[in-house]
Amino acid sequence: MKTIIILLVLSSFLYSQTVYEIPFASKGNEIELTIENKSTIALQSVKVKAIELPSWLKYDSKEQELKDLKGNTEGTVNFSFRVEKEAPVKEETKLKFEITNNRGESWEKEITVEVSAPKKFELNQNYPNPFNPSTTITYTIPALLPSLAKGSSGVGAVTLTIYDILGREVETLVNKEQKPGYYKVEWNANNYASGMYIYQLMLNGNRSDAKVIRKKMLLLR
Repeated sequence: MKTIIILLVLSSFLYSQTVYEIPFASKGNEIELTIENKSTIALQSVKVKAIELPSWLKYDSKEQELKDLKGNTEGTVNFSFRVEKEAPVKEETKLKFEITNNRGESWEKEITVEVSAPKKFELNQNYPNPFNPSTTITYTIPALLPSLAKGSSGVGAVTLTIYDILGREVETLVNKEQKPGYYKVEWNANNYASGMYIYQLMLNGNRSDAKVIRKKMLLLR
């Protein structure tokens, strides 16, 4: 959960120089925009609308209104939002707001945000399960600990491997370096027999900080 507090002065359009970090896959975040009317003229129906929305950010409401903003006063609107798992991690994104009033005037405000890296190494249950013939596997890669990743960019070596119930390797779906974030992989088992399979996710397999998670899934013909 994160609250971003912004002051906007009507009469100028300023881009935010600050990069606000918001938690990965989080709910209950809030952008608090304070609108300052520095003129002596009262404004009615001051509307603030979120525009050019990234697909991974979901606002509870995309538009807020200040019905009466007197001269030399301030009014505040709040935008609550959640961040989907699919959000890009450690990449700057511009959030834009359009402000209009009853006099036909308009302004824009741009806020720069960045989604923080996941904190947990997670392998989720495949879906559907049981399945025939394909299923989806999702997982989350966290940022590497600085003490264990000296000189690195936080990228970890990731392998996602399928085994049969006897422990024999069936197929490797992922074998590469991946940045922190949420990933989705599909396995088509059209060439394999019915039965129980094990899928294993490994991070940094040849390092002292190696992590392994295994789960079972059922293929039914």
